[in-house]
Amino acid sequence: MKRNSLEILDAKNILVKRNLDILATAKKEQRELTDEESQEFDKNEEEIKALDEENEELEKELENKEENKNTNENTMEKKSFSISKEIREARKTGKEIQFRAGEPNYSVTANGEDVVETNVFNILEPLEANLVFTKIGAHYIGNLTGDVQLPIMTSTSVFWEDEVAEAQDGSGTLTNITLSPKRLTAKVPISLQMLAQDSQGIDSIIMNNLIKRVSDKIEATVLGYGAGSSKTPAGLFNGATLTDITTYGDLCNFEAEVEDANVSGPYNYVVTPKAKAYLRGLIKGNNNTSMVWDNEEIDGTPAAVTTNLAAAENDKLGVLFGNFDDLYVATWGDVNIKVVEDSYTLSRGQIMLIVNFYCDVKAAREESFAMGHIVEPEGE
Repeated sequence: MKRNSLEILDAKNILVKRNLDILATAKKEQRELTDEESQEFDKNEEEIKALDEENEELEKELENKEENKNTNENTMEKKSFSISKEIREARKTGKEIQFRAGEPNYSVTANGEDVVETNVFNILEPLEANLVFTKIGAHYIGNLTGDVQLPIMTSTSVFWEDEVAEAQDGSGTLTNITLSPKRLTAKVPISLQMLAQDSQGIDSIIMNNLIKRVSDKIEATVLGYGAGSSKTPAGLFNGATLTDITTYGDLCNFEAEVEDANVSGPYNYVVTPKAKAYLRGLIKGNNNTSMVWDNEEIDGTPAAVTTNLAAAENDKLGVLFGNFDDLYVATWGDVNIKVVEDSYTLSRGQIMLIVNFYCDVKAAREESFAMGHIVEPEGE
């Protein structure tokens, strides 16, 4: 699947930051780069060059598509979508910016002017891709209207009986979970100096900022301790007793909590960076030289890392394991952005974007997940 410009920019920024870190470490230690660091640096440079070429090819492709569009059926002018231009126009007109899921986005031109259709920029797609749990199997349901009930059925029982004995009722219990729209709002300051620029790079920075603010809040809530309410999703750690994990045996028993509940795979881990660091140094048993964490896996099970996981604000050693196919992410309607100007923000050379977004996240089965944290041995 082809990457969009935001995904390309994200990949490039990660590589650039890594190379800067390599150089900074060597400078701090007053030494030359090691052979391993030099190889990684050169490899990253090659990938950065390839990403630039990929982005140029994408821009050319978009330009070609724009030129080939047939506008003879109406007088509607078609333009490439630009969030910075939309913000500037919204400051003039006072209208909100709306990202319509699955539909073209229309600019906020003044009354009486020609409507301007732009190429679709679906903010929900990069948002979905940016959430750690959707990367590892959580279901995403978009563009909903009203509450949605998802049926959940327990296991069906099967019995051995005599040849002519009546069959027993082994039907499972049918329940459901309800997903309802909950308003997520964020204030995002934007520099007037940045807004004065007119480039794809500035658009990418603004969109990445919006997406990160929203996705971080969703992650922190869902991977947190909150009890949930009519306006807030419940956290997976709500009411959970954390399992202590110190040894490899503890980790195996931790996984068994989910397996003993007859929850089938695929399984995945989500851990904090500090928990990852501990597991990278944990050996698989006393007579083994293999490490628990290897190649982005924990003992062969895929693992994702995020600072938004519960316990990160305390000991920063949280661990979550389970089948994320049983987690549902739902969104409703459009993403609305209101541009607000007041004396305070303007005096600081900024305007404020207020983002309104409706979503809900819920686990179909609580037993599909086990929550724990690393307990480091005393003296370490």
